Amino acid sequence: MSDANSRSGDVLRGLLAAMSPTERETLDVVERVKARVMRTKARDGAVEAAFATQRRELVTRIDLARPLGPGNRSEVRALVLTGNTGAGKSSLLSRTISAVPGFEGFGVPKSGCPAISVLTPAPCNPKALGLELCRRLGYPLTAERSLPYVWATARDRMELHGIAVLHLDEIHSVLATANEKELTQLRMMLKTFLASPDWPVALLLSGLTEVIPFLEGPTELDDDDRPKPDTKGELRRRCLFVHLPSLTLPKDARRVTEAGNGPAAKKASDPEMVTVAVADMAGVAGMSLQADAVHALIPRLIHASLYELGTSLQIAQEAIALGHEASPRAKLLTAKQFKLAYRMRTACGDEMNPFHAADWLKIDCRLVLKQNRDEAEAVRIAREVA
Repeated sequence: MSDANSRSGDVLRGLLAAMSPTERETLDVVERVKARVMRTKARDGAVEAAFATQRRELVTRIDLARPLGPGNRSEVRALVLTGNTGAGKSSLLSRTISAVPGFEGFGVPKSGCPAISVLTPAPCNPKALGLELCRRLGYPLTAERSLPYVWATARDRMELHGIAVLHLDEIHSVLATANEKELTQLRMMLKTFLASPDWPVALLLSGLTEVIPFLEGPTELDDDDRPKPDTKGELRRRCLFVHLPSLTLPKDARRVTEAGNGPAAKKASDPEMVTVAVADMAGVAGMSLQADAVHALIPRLIHASLYELGTSLQIAQEAIALGHEASPRAKLLTAKQFKLAYRMRTACGDEMNPFHAADWLKIDCRLVLKQNRDEAEAVRIAREVA
């Protein structure tokens, strides 16, 4: 273990040792609650299928008369996973990769896992991303190095360490600040990872939906109206796309229809799906979910999370922790704990709290530090006038 890792470990162990027995007990519950996983065929199944395709391509030979190895491997493709903030993209990829035999230890430094994850710095450009990749590969470079040198070094280090899968998380961070020339360079460099004749690397690109224009659109023209090299098309045809849609509420959000009973049962609604997940997490903490949650509580939770699954589960986890810490300890998970969790997140007053207000569907849950609806409306009008 390096000196830096040793020091970091000492700091974390010191923080843990300083906790009181009560805090340690709550931590144990929170860890077990967060360890619960909600799998769905539409989300998990799509990502698992795409990653299975990538793994198969990683070990596909070009020449059947020669053994598998560098120089005798097919091109691989990139998985592009998009969704709004809070959709749960990173956690979904992490658990998908970690569950595959041969990829144990994903995300753990020096685990020997053939896949690594790099968080795209912000703000960022292609060189900064390449430098961060080299740093994660244990080979830091100075910014004076040229862009081609930085990315060539990254590819060499990946082959040296046997890294076959590269996850670039929040890839939209580089797209937000890079100019058109830099975006073209980035597409060419990513394509090189996929099509390298010696060591092709499967890419996992996760980010906001702003990633899509980076890969789609017509061939651009130069100043003489001649087609430029179609770098978008070259990368796009080597991609597999999965989008995580936002959650939805039925037309009457206060009354979720029953589903899942009888031979003609329809697919469970999003509120029903989230209800099952929240009840499961609450059970880990020895709590029951209020009986009418699917009608009275979960639609409010979905609205409070801006209709994103990952955020919904995070708020639920925070509500469960507050219920566990209460005195006396809560046995029933109700709107009370969710109201406190939302207040802790946003510092909003009760009339702006979707777990308290009667007309909660009208609340803009992007707002924070708002005491009442009148104040929020005044701010909105002032902005429009300005």
